[in-house]
Amino acid sequence: MPTKWTINNAGGGGNSSELVGCHIAAVGTAYQFQTPSGTMVSTTPTSATQLPTPPFDFPMFNSALAGSTAANWYIRVDSLTDGDTHDKGRGKWSPNPFPVPPGPADTDPDSWTTHAGVGIEPEEGDDEDNDKAAYASPKL
Repeated sequence: MPTKWTINNAGGGGNSSELVGCHIAAVGTAYQFQTPSGTMVSTTPTSATQLPTPPFDFPMFNSALAGSTAANWYIRVDSLTDGDTHDKGRGKWSPNPFPVPPGPADTDPDSWTTHAGVGIEPEEGDDEDNDKAAYASPKL
């Protein structure tokens, strides 16, 4: 399994472009959400024995990420082992809190995915207003 995923394309609308270049990294027994420069802006709680098992949420953080204006970010990781090669991640992001524990949201948050390799996989039934995807490649 990769230890770092980089978001290449965040879809359209809102501040989604600020996710471009951000990372999800496995560090010890926690996952970090990092800015494009590698600065950690949120981390899952650490465990003495293992990484969190998806689904999990990063604690809310306020950052400009790859943009110029800071905003509140809520990031959910639904999987980090999707795809034919089991190294594709997927999840959701939102400017609003997700329900706790992780589960269906009352509002339609935007989604992200990570992908090994290059290019963008088209999604069937792509609704530009409600389904913005981010794609990333893992670093082993």
